[in-house]
Amino acid sequence: MAGLQDASSPLGDSDQELLHARAPLPDASAVRTMGLRLFILSLGVFFAGSLLVFVLTHLSRPPQNSPFNKPPSVSMWASTAVLFLAGLTVGAAAYYARRARVDEVKRWVKATFFVGIAFVAVQLHAIVQFLSAHEIALRKLSLGMEGVTFSLIGIHAVHVLGGLIPLGSLAWRAQYGRLGLEHLGLVRGCATYWHFLEVVWILMFVTFLITS
Repeated sequence: MAGLQDASSPLGDSDQELLHARAPLPDASAVRTMGLRLFILSLGVFFAGSLLVFVLTHLSRPPQNSPFNKPPSVSMWASTAVLFLAGLTVGAAAYYARRARVDEVKRWVKATFFVGIAFVAVQLHAIVQFLSAHEIALRKLSLGMEGVTFSLIGIHAVHVLGGLIPLGSLAWRAQYGRLGLEHLGLVRGCATYWHFLEVVWILMFVTFLITS
């Protein structure tokens, strides 16, 4: 009877093992890293294109009396300083995350979150100023493309808020002792994203400073 069962089976033991073997799942950390890189690449293309439009518009028809044709405000300088400080704190968090020193990571993650909140607060003041200037420009001078300035700052602030969500989650875990070795990859990812936003802001700020 056993011989008949073996004869009726078209597959051998090794073939059956291969048939029922599950395909290996992709590494979750590798998938997250690839997704973050693609996201940063797409954002980089967007911001680079927007800055190019701003510069070309300024060179083609620089507005003589536009409210945007002014040096960066105090809020813009303060935003740059606060964002630079956040880059230092998140860089320290990533440094200790690569060395699996969880206690230091907790300290710097919380510091970065609070500095990020300070950046958003200062940035909101700058956005309100630019919104007011944009409305005046549209009403008195019928300007259109100068709205790129306001749009760039607003979109950058929105992405900073988005970055604060995972950073806030990490800060909450750090505060209540729930941040462990399994979260260090996310810390490094947040640091990469934050450094990208820092570079974008510096490029924007230098562009506005040169064209003012």
